[in-house]
Amino acid sequence: MSQKDNDLEVRSAVAGDAKFIVDTFDSTLPYLASVGAGEMWGSEPFSQRDGFMEDIVEAIQKVEDKEADDTRRILVVERRDPNGAENRVAAAMIRDALPDHLHQRPELAEEISKALPLLYLEVLIADHRAGPDRKGAGAAVIQFMKRRAQASGKRVLYTDAWAGNARRLNRYYADLGFAEVGDFSLTRKNGSTWTGTLLRLDLSRSAN
Repeated sequence: MSQKDNDLEVRSAVAGDAKFIVDTFDSTLPYLASVGAGEMWGSEPFSQRDGFMEDIVEAIQKVEDKEADDTRRILVVERRDPNGAENRVAAAMIRDALPDHLHQRPELAEEISKALPLLYLEVLIADHRAGPDRKGAGAAVIQFMKRRAQASGKRVLYTDAWAGNARRLNRYYADLGFAEVGDFSLTRKNGSTWTGTLLRLDLSRSAN
């Protein structure tokens, strides 16, 4: 399963992508710290977090060769260089249901109770080692999700974003067509609070 937009291709991850995906997560941490968003994911490399690599490998294995299974699908974005080589520049995770941590938030209960058939963007990460080649990867993922959702009769996309750092991430998703639904808070294992925003993109109002 893949889709090309100009020189960017979005495809399902395969087993050989697992290390790239974890390394891409790691590449975001210095960048987040540099723009004042270090609290979003903390400073511990994902590659050193217990079970993280195993979770990525398992998620890939569960959907390989299952084109219709979006229970939890990992995507990879590649950019074609002038020589025709495909270079990986970003990754994303999508699923066909809202995650449990959102269902458990009373402040989102009204929205969740009326949620239409959907695709949910769990995470979108650019490989900061790729330099400017990563630009446009997020928009390519959203276009991929729109087409996949519409082909399967789904009517809305959701994502959530960390609401810290003056809501910069919210504005990024707004530029991609999402509208804010509402804020919510989660308690981390260390007792600190993580505040996020649920965002929605109604496909019936969105141009392809």
